[in-house]
Amino acid sequence: MSTTILTDEGAQLAATVADVAATWVLPVAGGLVSEAEHFHDQWKVAEELGWTTILDEVDCTSFEGLTESADLIDAAAAVIRTLAHAGAALPVRQTLVARALASEPIPTGPVVVSAHSFGVWDPIATVFVDSDGTTQDWAAQGSVDRDVAARPLHRPGDLEDLGDRPDGVLAQFLLVQEIAGAASGAIEQARAYVSSRVQFGRPLIKLPAVAQELGRLTIAQRQLDEAIAEFARRLHTASPDRIRFAATAARALAGEVASDVATQTHQLHGSLGLTADATLRHRTLLLWADRDEGLYQRSWGVHTLPHREVDLWSLSQPEHTHRL
Repeated sequence: MSTTILTDEGAQLAATVADVAATWVLPVAGGLVSEAEHFHDQWKVAEELGWTTILDEVDCTSFEGLTESADLIDAAAAVIRTLAHAGAALPVRQTLVARALASEPIPTGPVVVSAHSFGVWDPIATVFVDSDGTTQDWAAQGSVDRDVAARPLHRPGDLEDLGDRPDGVLAQFLLVQEIAGAASGAIEQARAYVSSRVQFGRPLIKLPAVAQELGRLTIAQRQLDEAIAEFARRLHTASPDRIRFAATAARALAGEVASDVATQTHQLHGSLGLTADATLRHRTLLLWADRDEGLYQRSWGVHTLPHREVDLWSLSQPEHTHRL
């Protein structure tokens, strides 16, 4: 997995997470994740290794607080990105954001959610963090469903607009990191498959159409990585308008890349991509689910964009004050 958009410390953490996740048995794709045989053991490992508490000391009530904790946010991104690359669906992202938002300490161990989770993992959460940081014991009310990735889901009612707040920006940053991780994992699997699959006496990757499509997906992945890297650089500046603009751009591009990669990697695999042995579906189902998460809030940030070209240009200029 490419870790070029992470700091050196983040890349080292990503390598550790990858080593651990490589030993995990993934659930049957499409089966309810929280009821899989190894789910609770894997969640316990994540908790014991401190992956769920990285952001506990982060002040996500202000953009200045995010700036002061940029290194911790990078570490959280490394964990989220690497787990998604491995195809592991755990409530680490949602718990990290909820714990950062909480105004009082929460014991380690439980699954913690907030309004930023859009109901994903709510049915197995034991703590809910409200938008003002207060916590309450939690039991999802109403019908329990599952999303495309078979994560337990309780569909919430109308939510207040949280996207422009610092904690909302943090949630979006980790979401696009998860999409990027799953996308890179799917592309890596597709590359391995077409490199080893031999038809008509030569590997599939030798076919120009196959090589071209794989190259196009790789370029799309790198474009998303650059959008996320720009997002990360701006988290060091505490300039709210520029951070929000980067969030809007990265989120829009992540949605497009998620759809494209999920569809075309299955095309490259053919029907074998649907088999349990391929494990491709663990990545692609996560891509589709993350793309649709909070679907009705995709317009976050769009209404705040300026109409004058000169003002829009000031928001879109790359950030050069901090380099990863």
